[in-house]
Amino acid sequence: MKIQSAKAGIGTGRAGLQAASGLFSNAGLFDKGVKSFHPNDLDPYLLFDAESSMIGTLENPTLDLDPSKQDTLDVITATRAGVATYTDFNGLIAQAPANTVRVDYVDGVPMILVEPSATNLVPYSEDFSQWTGENATIQSDTIISPSGSQDGSKMVASNSVQRQGINKAQTQSGDLAFSVFAKKGEYDVIQLTDAVNASSYANFNLTSGTVGSYAGYTPKIENIGEGWFRCSVTFNSTTINKVRLTIAEQDNDGRLENFAGNGSDGLYIWGAQLEAGSLTSYIPTSGSTVTRGFEDLVISGSAFSSFYNQSEGTVYVESVLSSGSQEPFLVQISEDNGDSNRMLLWNNANNVNALVDTSGTRVVSQTVASRPAAGALSRTAFSYATNNIKASADGGSVATDTSAALPTGINKLFLSSRVGQSEIYKLNGHIKRLIYWPYHSDSL
Repeated sequence: MKIQSAKAGIGTGRAGLQAASGLFSNAGLFDKGVKSFHPNDLDPYLLFDAESSMIGTLENPTLDLDPSKQDTLDVITATRAGVATYTDFNGLIAQAPANTVRVDYVDGVPMILVEPSATNLVPYSEDFSQWTGENATIQSDTIISPSGSQDGSKMVASNSVQRQGINKAQTQSGDLAFSVFAKKGEYDVIQLTDAVNASSYANFNLTSGTVGSYAGYTPKIENIGEGWFRCSVTFNSTTINKVRLTIAEQDNDGRLENFAGNGSDGLYIWGAQLEAGSLTSYIPTSGSTVTRGFEDLVISGSAFSSFYNQSEGTVYVESVLSSGSQEPFLVQISEDNGDSNRMLLWNNANNVNALVDTSGTRVVSQTVASRPAAGALSRTAFSYATNNIKASADGGSVATDTSAALPTGINKLFLSSRVGQSEIYKLNGHIKRLIYWPYHSDSL
């Protein structure tokens, strides 16, 4: 057995069930007055990895969805129209067939990727020769892209003027996200902007991997590996008629300065995307817009009945929200596709909530904690028994309800939403772990 330092998640750390997650800590569902941790206190059969989630062999969970173990996900029935991308074990942008669970490696950590539907409105996401040059030219297939193929392009400055880049005509309104994968060449600053709001822009430094000067947009940069970054901006409640990618030699004040392009120096680009709403995973296009369908992940039938206990149980979920918009479900246990009998963990605009509906009546509505920030790992737990509902998140206080009749007819677990539910309730993010025990926390 490997014992790791407490800061990694054993006692007062960040990553395990017995940490400040809210289950086995002083502040969580399984509080038994334990005030300290010592390795000698461990059961000799306890197995754990302090870099992920802790689980003991004698705790007897009946369901453990662990994305690092693909076979644990076989109980899930996935529904999603069309091909969708994810980051594979090697850090490459790969494509998953329709109706499959996507395991996305985020900073090397495998997590289930769940997203609402999205459409890439840019008809040529990789063939930038189809874009309009603005004192710049495109050299196609010059570099290995984040897909692992030599299909990345070089955008070359070809003149001595202020704007040296490319654009693509797009007439769109509302909340929009524009993104591109970029890598430094002889130049290392790329600017993303549109053609209407000339004073709005964002510069990205491809050497340091940081956002430079920006105005009017919400920028974000993600390190993809091998020198590539996904650079994105969010246009909030605006109207555009073009999206632009421009080489920015200087980044000190955000202005595009005149500089002498020589027809060979530039930087590298791949995978442009314009979509309504917030940023989602990359959707490749090659001549027309492409839509990735939303995902429904369900456990039903014998796979459900093999782990579920009607009279009492506990569910624990580790999740990461990709954006602060929408009102995503984390997990719902319910009857078929109805709302009359169900138990769920749900994020509204401000909070994490636990809800129980029995025979069409809302019997529990608990505010568990504040909604976690986008990109932050959050841990939420929920225990149920008749007149004994408890919920906790991230080591916070336990919300309790002692007068709740349990729903009946429960036969499905919906991961991150429910079939037929409005897309506002679809998760845009990741599930790192989901564990179910067939008993209440008070039973331990």
